[in-house]
Amino acid sequence: MNTNKNGMRGLVNISAEEAGARALLSLQEIHVTAEMVELVVDKEFPHADYACAVLANLTKHAHLCQKVYDIIAAGPTKLEGLVDILCQLDYNKKGASLHLLASVISNFSQLSIGRRQMMDKNGFVLQRLMSFMDYKESIGRRMAVIAAIHNCCFEKEYHPWLMGEDVDLVPRLLLPLAGPDTFTEEENESLPIDLQYLPDDKEREPDQKIRRLLLESLMQLCITREGREIMRKQNVYLILREHHKWEEKRHCIMLNEDIVNLLIRTEGEIGVDDLSSVEIPPDMASKFADHDKEFLTESSSDMNSLTEEAVEVLK
Repeated sequence: MNTNKNGMRGLVNISAEEAGARALLSLQEIHVTAEMVELVVDKEFPHADYACAVLANLTKHAHLCQKVYDIIAAGPTKLEGLVDILCQLDYNKKGASLHLLASVISNFSQLSIGRRQMMDKNGFVLQRLMSFMDYKESIGRRMAVIAAIHNCCFEKEYHPWLMGEDVDLVPRLLLPLAGPDTFTEEENESLPIDLQYLPDDKEREPDQKIRRLLLESLMQLCITREGREIMRKQNVYLILREHHKWEEKRHCIMLNEDIVNLLIRTEGEIGVDDLSSVEIPPDMASKFADHDKEFLTESSSDMNSLTEEAVEVLK
């Protein structure tokens, strides 16, 4: 395979469309996925960012993502190996940032098997990804990692582990939403230690798409009684209250209010341990659909940050 810069750019362009990605994956004489992984693994390959972009394109669509995942899982590097590379900021010795590798990992979180592999309790994969939740040097890397964590929160059976001591995810989701808020000494001491006495220059996450992912993750962790009780004990309400005063984006405000409304109500008032088991009336389902449509309309112009960063990386 031609691995010079122009050849790699051509592969990025071909794989950008679903038909092109499907055609590349169907090639018998060239194993594109394995070739791209090999180039990412090669510390001396100067165009590794292009290889990451090809893999990100190949994994955008769920049915193709599964095929790529299966190929990688059968090879020597596997998902854990890609995460290991991502976590070494100076891995590539020729200046490739490998930021788009985070997008590949995020795309794998579309798959149940990908999410479960990330949450393998013996693998320490999710905890390593969490270290990039406040990564300032690349919004694309930060967003992709948070999107992967967000998707993992949909695996309800893992909630006790995610919220327990081994991962302690709730404070990590709340920290980007916190600002230089003033609390009483008693209030500060009621918060998880990572949220206590934050500095005066503490800034909230500036990107509304990331804030939405964080709030949606918290909402998912609220669907069971156990999760809600854990969050009440951590006094999540305090951080959300101050975030609500600051937040300007309507959809984020609504998500914040939905979480708070669950946490300030008693379990008797809620009346069900598991909210995912509640059947939504048709009129409410229609209302939620309208809200989603409105949000997508007003934010569609902002949803291309990963693609835009890819363009910058690959110039």
